[in-house]
Amino acid sequence: MNKKIRSIGYVLVSAAISVFLYIFLHEAGHTIVMLAAGATITDFSVFTAHVSAVGGKYTELSDMFMNANGALFPLIITYLYLLFYQSGSTKSFYRIFSYMAVIVALGSALAWVIIPFVYMLGNAPVNDDVTKFLAVFCETYHPLIVSTAAAVLIGIGILLMIKKRVIYNFIEEIRQK
Repeated sequence: MNKKIRSIGYVLVSAAISVFLYIFLHEAGHTIVMLAAGATITDFSVFTAHVSAVGGKYTELSDMFMNANGALFPLIITYLYLLFYQSGSTKSFYRIFSYMAVIVALGSALAWVIIPFVYMLGNAPVNDDVTKFLAVFCETYHPLIVSTAAAVLIGIGILLMIKKRVIYNFIEEIRQK
């Protein structure tokens, strides 16, 4: 089989798996906080990307953390994955999947950089995790703190990708003929 065609197939399959895993980890992040608040999970779906629960004792802090943990939990798992990434591996799927999985997680964090700016203009998306977080956070703090923190987290991920050679290995796989 032509290596280019195989690489394209690996990219597509990796992207699909990465999105599925990201949604699972995102909803699991919300679930962890719900369970910590004493709630009972009534529905968890990766396919419709939602989790719901009843009960629980929430505070402003736990509400903020529940909204943030949808993004934080996948990022933490991504950083751990990067720490254990085997840069010397020559397995094509591993190299491509690793890149795609990290890009999906880091890309999703961009909302935490952008939405605070939109929030300041009064046009933030309703019922978005970032908007709900900001509604409480901004009672005391400036929204650009969130943008800055998210940009730092994305930067850490990019630095880890460079240090662990994830980007280099991905490019090397794509360039093969």
